[in-house]
Amino acid sequence: MFDTTKPVKAAPVACLHCGATLTQVPGAGRLRRFCTGEEGKAYRRRMRALGFPV
Repeated sequence: MFDTTKPVKAAPVACLHCGATLTQVPGAGRLRRFCTGEEGKAYRRRMRALGFPV
């Protein structure tokens, strides 16, 4: 169930590639999903190799 009383950026998020906890910048904008852009590229490369459409 999605809680609409709290901002999405208040929830703790882990890096999808390495699992490190990420701090979010308050305000408008996207959620941080990766520590660095290079980790994002590595994650997408790995998921494509496994057959996922990313």
